[in-house]
Amino acid sequence: MRKAAADIIGALRSQPLALALVVINLLFLTGFAFMLREIAQAVARKDALLAEIASHCMR
Repeated sequence: MRKAAADIIGALRSQPLALALVVINLLFLTGFAFMLREIAQAVARKDALLAEIASHCMR
C-alpha cells in the first residue's frame, strides 16, 4: 500500500498538470458537498416553518 502511494505521488510530481487536475477536482467535490449540505439545511428549515404554519392554521 505504501509503495503504491509513493508511486502515485512520484507520478503526480512528474506530471504537474495531472496534479493540478486532481486538486481542482477535489476542490469542486468539496464545494458541491458544502453546497448540498446548505441546500439540505435550507429545506429542513423550510419544512419546519411550513409545519409550524400548518399547525397554526389547524387551530
